[in-house]
Amino acid sequence: MGGRYADRSQGIGYREYDMRRYMIGKGILLFAVVLLFSHCGSKTMTVSSSLNTSEAAYTKARRLLASGSYAAAGTAFRQVLQINPNYAPAYEGLSRVAFEQGQTNQAIRHILMAKLKDAAYVPAWMLTAEIYRSAKQYTFAVTEYREALTRDTDQLWVVDIYYDLAQTYEQMKDLEEAHETYMQVIMLDPLHLEARASVSRIRETLGTPFLMKLRFENREEVLP
Repeated sequence: MGGRYADRSQGIGYREYDMRRYMIGKGILLFAVVLLFSHCGSKTMTVSSSLNTSEAAYTKARRLLASGSYAAAGTAFRQVLQINPNYAPAYEGLSRVAFEQGQTNQAIRHILMAKLKDAAYVPAWMLTAEIYRSAKQYTFAVTEYREALTRDTDQLWVVDIYYDLAQTYEQMKDLEEAHETYMQVIMLDPLHLEARASVSRIRETLGTPFLMKLRFENREEVLP
């Protein structure tokens, strides 16, 4: 299971760029709160420091997870929950740890808790979809990815969601839908080499009839 995780993340880490964006956003919000209430004295600053502690512990846990130290990462995520029992990303992290270790039931239990704590936390829906994909329950995976798209209002994960969704359609042998979804990825990220290669491959596989259909519908897009 660890090998799959490493391959999808191109070495180590799990969407670290998007996670950093998420954490930066939370950091900006925290900074604003500190500025707003700093005149209230040391008591307010103590509360802010406590909030920051859970963020720091979570960052440490993600690093351990990215390095493949699953046992240590699991311990670290549990430490986060000791600080903040309602912290949805920590439950998602525990789910990822269990999933990478082949403990599917544990993974499902933790990811359901993540959704319960914060239904707007998009990676929880993405990981649920990945769990379904691993079980070849592709229809359920598509539903989870679509739900993730509706909840990703800040579009922090939209490229990853569309790319994973396109791969799911390929696994379902629905190449035309996969083509459309890969094109969504390219529209959002024109330099996404994997999506561009996938579009070229699908066009070659489907051949002339598919290209004629695109031309007839005035959708014979040239890759940007």
